Amino acid sequence: MHDFLKADHGRADIFAFQEPYIDSKGRTRALPHLRVVYPTGHVEQFDDPVRPRSRSLMMVHTRISTGSWTQIEVPSADITAIQLATATGTFRIFSLY
Repeated sequence: MHDFLKADHGRADIFAFQEPYIDSKGRTRALPHLRVVYPTGHVEQFDDPVRPRSRSLMMVHTRISTGSWTQIEVPSADITAIQLATATGTFRIFSLY
């Protein structure tokens, strides 16, 4: 995943991943210019043995203002979603496992 992100050279603004690397603290690795979006409840419930392991995530480039997108709450470890507002309209983007 890291090699893929480094090779992108700034051409993409949003990345969707399935089966991402998650460390023992519940975090993935990301380059400084990317904001990580985990499935709803991932961070708060990472240590819960009943909750399934997160199998999707998204990364949003910092050139997209945090005021123009929000995370959509989906109660699933397999779905990460954001809503993006642009001059063209509002878009919903999903990362599905």
